[in-house]
Amino acid sequence: MGDVAVPDEEMDVISTPGFAWRVGLSILVVFGWLAFLIIWLFFYAEDYDVWQNIAIFLVSIIVGIGVLAAAWVSWGIKYASKSGKQDTKFKKPKGAWILNTVAGFGWLLFLIVWLYFYAGDYSGYQNLAIFITSLLVLGAVTSSAWVVRWIRTSRKC
Repeated sequence: MGDVAVPDEEMDVISTPGFAWRVGLSILVVFGWLAFLIIWLFFYAEDYDVWQNIAIFLVSIIVGIGVLAAAWVSWGIKYASKSGKQDTKFKKPKGAWILNTVAGFGWLLFLIVWLYFYAGDYSGYQNLAIFITSLLVLGAVTSSAWVVRWIRTSRKC
């Protein structure tokens, strides 16, 4: 009953060099983020208004995701190329990747700055309108990369 057979495919993943410390880092980041959140809410959150607290919450999530992404992306690319199971070439043009990445980070930066510095001067409905407008702008910018690609490929046909 105590012996559990691990499939060979899963064993290949688990035994990949660098996997163990990344799992440990992931656990540490999650519990570190939860500790930060509890300490923040208990000791510091009252000094800020709700919009500033939302901005700080978003920044803490971005930092956590950034740390995890930095650790796991390199492993994922190495493992995918070694296993031969995944195509590591991007299908989307490089310009579209850059545009979408810059637009996404720009939107997050705008949202954090807005929430921290300006949102307190407006009502909840006005802040919701700004949020929806910013999503529409983000959608317009990121979808433009697809439209340009579609137009270019349709002209070649």
